Amino acid sequence: MRRRELLVMPGSVLPAGFAVGRPDERSDAGNLFDPIDWIARQNRRQLSFLSPRWESHEAWKAAARAAFHARLSCNFSVPRMTVELVSREARDGFSLETLRLRVTPAWDIPLRVLTPLRRSGRLPCVLVMHCHGGRYVWGHQKVLSCPGDTPDLKEYRNKAYGRPYAETLARRGYVVAVADAFYFGERRLRVEDLQGVSVGEPVHTAIRRIGKYRPGTADWRLAVDGACSAYEHLIAKTIFSAGATWPGMMVWDDMRCVDYLAGRQDVDANRLGCIGLSIGGLRTAHLAAAEPRLKVACVAGWMTQFRTQLHHHLRHHTWMAYVPGLYESMDLPDAAALIAPGALLVQQCARDFLFPVAGMRGAVEQLTSIFKKAGVPERFCGAFYDEPHSFGPRMQEEAFDWIEKWI
Repeated sequence: MRRRELLVMPGSVLPAGFAVGRPDERSDAGNLFDPIDWIARQNRRQLSFLSPRWESHEAWKAAARAAFHARLSCNFSVPRMTVELVSREARDGFSLETLRLRVTPAWDIPLRVLTPLRRSGRLPCVLVMHCHGGRYVWGHQKVLSCPGDTPDLKEYRNKAYGRPYAETLARRGYVVAVADAFYFGERRLRVEDLQGVSVGEPVHTAIRRIGKYRPGTADWRLAVDGACSAYEHLIAKTIFSAGATWPGMMVWDDMRCVDYLAGRQDVDANRLGCIGLSIGGLRTAHLAAAEPRLKVACVAGWMTQFRTQLHHHLRHHTWMAYVPGLYESMDLPDAAALIAPGALLVQQCARDFLFPVAGMRGAVEQLTSIFKKAGVPERFCGAFYDEPHSFGPRMQEEAFDWIEKWI
């Protein structure tokens, strides 16, 4: 199918052929949808910059960013971060450092830093956020190749990205950082060690499946991923009960990565950016809301208006996406717009079943209006692609051009 691209502005109409979902489909909430939707409609989102109460952009940012951090519930007081260099190797066009950032007494952040060869001085730096995809065994490997990559990993990466694009970005002259997010890669839940734990169905069945396969095989990885998926709701409940939020933990970790990168001798702390697909796109939007040091962000495959999700799209999403109570104050586009006057690119996949087109289109229109009111309309771009949920080379190149323009 020929690729179609559309820059979406207020009042525009998606071209014929773009699916809009089935509005007559019964809500997943059944007879309880109406009271829930009523609650959503009561929220006036007074911390949206489009609210008439806000005339000063800076006053709005101060209030909205503080509220966003409060909703994340992850303002930890910890000792000074320490950094361990685990390894360094030469790759084609860049060097690769494997680091461990000790950010709390309870956990480290595994971080890979790619530094382009034949470049000197302080360079612009981009954080690349890996996706979710229901594959928990892999973290950084989704966007960065490794010696001994397995066929199933290559197949997954090629389907989602077409290439290990963190490397492409490094070869373009950027310092690139990729961290394993909480619950992925080196930080995943070791469900294979939970044999015998009474956790109920379907988690127990998913855990038992792991023992049928030899560790390290593709079937074993799929079984581990299935068990991690079944366990997500238990981890989410545990995090919430501890007084934190899952998105908050991710944002807090990503901000610690920014702390580290901004202090490197080869990084220009005034030229920091972020990019990601899917949950990586949501992490990018959240970091843009929380982190004032970002100059540019590219969100691929995770931008919508929350209320449009309520009818029958929440079924598709991970527990990692929810910031409790945020919609009372602001929508996701309002939060992402906190990057202004920094630049934001939103790339939407029109054949993405994860979001209703109305929500994707509404988010882009909302962002367009916010950046216009902020006096920097040229620093936002929203584009639709006739693609399923993915971030292929063509989208990547256009995102790289956007980063180069504004960083």
